[in-house]
Amino acid sequence: MKTIKQYLLIEKTYEVLLALVLITIPLPYAFSSISIALLTAVSVFSVFFHKVKFRKELALPILLYILVLASLLWTINTGKSLRGIERQLPFLLLPLAFICMPSISKEKLFNALYWFSAFMALLAVFFICNGLVIYISEGTLSSLFYHNLVGPWQLNAIYVSLLVAVCLLFIIFYKKKTFLNIALGIILFIFLVLLSSKNVIFSTIICIMLGFLVQRISLKKIAVLGTLVLIISAVVLLTPLKNRVQQEFSSNIEEVLTAEKFNRVYPWTGTTLRVYQGRIFYELIDKDEVFLTGYGINAAKEKRIEKNKEYNLYWGYDDYNFHNQFIQTFAEIGVIGFLLIVFMLGALFKGYVSKKELLFLFVAILMTMIFLTETYIWRQRGMIHFLILYGILFKSLSFKNSAL
Repeated sequence: MKTIKQYLLIEKTYEVLLALVLITIPLPYAFSSISIALLTAVSVFSVFFHKVKFRKELALPILLYILVLASLLWTINTGKSLRGIERQLPFLLLPLAFICMPSISKEKLFNALYWFSAFMALLAVFFICNGLVIYISEGTLSSLFYHNLVGPWQLNAIYVSLLVAVCLLFIIFYKKKTFLNIALGIILFIFLVLLSSKNVIFSTIICIMLGFLVQRISLKKIAVLGTLVLIISAVVLLTPLKNRVQQEFSSNIEEVLTAEKFNRVYPWTGTTLRVYQGRIFYELIDKDEVFLTGYGINAAKEKRIEKNKEYNLYWGYDDYNFHNQFIQTFAEIGVIGFLLIVFMLGALFKGYVSKKELLFLFVAILMTMIFLTETYIWRQRGMIHFLILYGILFKSLSFKNSAL
């Protein structure tokens, strides 16, 4: 019978716990909070039985959280910043867990990603079947696309898309081409297309192309990539995604950057709304001179609302954040927070360059692209997803084939 010490040191314990944290990401928030607490507690207790191996990359998210705490000193809204500090706690707990846990082989760490990929495929089958039932009973094709597809669990299609994209790339480039893995890949690909996130689909195709190039592209790989592009093109032309793509091409960027006022029924698109958010960010930072500090964690909303009123925006846009991780971080905790985000992404790119591990490159590209359009790691699901991937990748570099 294994002792507590043995359970705290064996790789399987952390493989299971990491898989558990990943699997709970799409579930109600309480599940992921409990799984993070469990992983952190087990990892911290394990330090009594092994020598801790520290990697400097894992210090970056901890430094970001320290800056979040420090923003209480200058925040313009203490109450909201206190809630932000609580929300951002995984930036402290998850890196701490990876630092404290014993050395784990890349194989075991990546096993956690495989179990998560299988879970996401099962989840895909559930949502697609649910959408088909609604379509058959009500005749609403929209039930099979975008936010409506994952609506039964009140999930965001863009965030789910990124979960699926990482799993799909992992299955394509890291798993043997067995019948089961091919089936998982097909299901994940169909789910990704139906989720209809333009950014994530485009980024995933870029990753696949780069992956094939790095692994020496063959006629078979060209055929696979061509098939994927044809399928996605057909979906764009034959589904509601076509209208969303056409709307983006009608965006008037110059008007958004120069207009003094906007009609309350102005035809905003995803692109123009994000350009507008970038514009008011620059104006706010310049006017209030908070380049170094920002307004405080979770405290920039009031400033955005002031600008929305100044430009006569429809009040429904008041709840929108900057929809850009770089800008949101800059606005809340200043240039140092912005640089820490950039350094974490840079560490991922550097990890690929030094180790030629494709997953570093894929995560770096996907996260950089999603940060341009979403505040991905300022939301619990995105935050946990990024930190677990970041931790797994850098933890995999610390393993040596020696006894604990």
